[in-house]
Amino acid sequence: MKYLFIFCFFITFQSYATTWGESEVEDPIEPEFKCKVQEPASSGSYIYHWPSKYDQVFWPLTAPQGIWYCKNSGFIAFIGDFEEITKEEKIKISQYLKESGQKNIDSLTSKLELLEALYSLRNKDDEFNNRIKRVFAYLYEQEGQLELANSYRKSALEEINAFLKTDLSEYKNLEYLYVAANYERQLGSISNSDSRLHMLNTAIENIQDDKLKGFGSYLLELTKDTLRIKPNGILAPGKVEDGT
Repeated sequence: MKYLFIFCFFITFQSYATTWGESEVEDPIEPEFKCKVQEPASSGSYIYHWPSKYDQVFWPLTAPQGIWYCKNSGFIAFIGDFEEITKEEKIKISQYLKESGQKNIDSLTSKLELLEALYSLRNKDDEFNNRIKRVFAYLYEQEGQLELANSYRKSALEEINAFLKTDLSEYKNLEYLYVAANYERQLGSISNSDSRLHMLNTAIENIQDDKLKGFGSYLLELTKDTLRIKPNGILAPGKVEDGT
């Protein structure tokens, strides 16, 4: 799933717009049909500074166009995730779609609901499942459904706190410490958030890998906003202004 893990801080573009192009992919459930989808045509490193950075999930996953939907079968998945579906998964998904009759859905909320239902039938690893919970949280918040968004964040945070007790790569440790600091604060635990921030700062100071130093600097800059996240409010604290 190539779009999930692209992360580059060193590409610069003149424009701050993202563009899409139309494409067709094979329907995994009814392969005789093609699904009309959108694929990224252009973007830039600025996407890593958009509000989804607080959840550490990024465009194109965080755009409505990043949800691929097949009208014929009703199959739905995040962008680029139409491949490597096992025979067992196809049987389960086909049966679910036949029984639920969910086709021709249009609203973002209905697509998110169907996404969650179908991903529950797929064999994804824990890291993937945690990431899409954070995508759900971000998209539901954009839809104004803050309570639902935060329920996904609470679930994702519980998993992240468990991950942090395991032997993670240095990159994932940094990412999860940062997300945990944000989620703890938003969900009301300032002391836990401060503890995660302290751990993150220490980890960044001890980075030896030159390739990770840019990521560490990026997260360190973002932590200035972490301190401004209000418990039970939206996750993005807004632009930091002088004197605030």
